[in-house]
Amino acid sequence: MSHPVRRMREDPLPDESATLVVELGDRDADGFREAVGALGGEVTAALQYDSYRVVLPQDAVDDLCSFDGLALVETADAVGYGGDAGEDVEGASGDIDDANGDAE
Repeated sequence: MSHPVRRMREDPLPDESATLVVELGDRDADGFREAVGALGGEVTAALQYDSYRVVLPQDAVDDLCSFDGLALVETADAVGYGGDAGEDVEGASGDIDDANGDAE
């Protein structure tokens, strides 16, 4: 479990969602989808290596991490499945923007 996931478990932000990548270990994929739905979340994509992108309320992250049979829980940004994780990206002007959005 990544450090950001541990923080969300301990101190979730109210009314905020989390996008996570969950690698199933021994857990059945269909049962996992149902359990995520019961937490108010959704499995939004099947990924490589028996992993799934999940979006759910931050206050449900602790419950998700308590599921039996999971091999890994990371934020989607940490493993490159969720968008900008703070890397430099090319802006519309062709400049490279840093993590603060300032062109270099």
